[in-house]
Amino acid sequence: MSRVYIGRLSYRAREKDVERFFKGYGKILEVDLKNGYGFVEFDDPRDADDAVYDLNGKELCGERVIVEHTKGPRRDGGYSGGRSDRSRSESSSRSRSRSR
Repeated sequence: MSRVYIGRLSYRAREKDVERFFKGYGKILEVDLKNGYGFVEFDDPRDADDAVYDLNGKELCGERVIVEHTKGPRRDGGYSGGRSDRSRSESSSRSRSRSR
């Protein structure tokens, strides 16, 4: 599974509009809309990749939307499957001071 973030979403946009926008990119498991943004969860990560590549910057309900992979864990405790901007080596290479 893979979640996609959709930003700059029109406040007029409804779940049906978002489903139509992403139609043809694969099986959608969930659409979660907030105020001005939302998330779409795809069954197959490759479908999410295609949607991000093709739909980022396209117009939905009169607004040019941002479509990108989610980053980090989901707030409900699940994992988003997205990519993090921080590499593993950055987080593990932090220096630790020793107490004497």
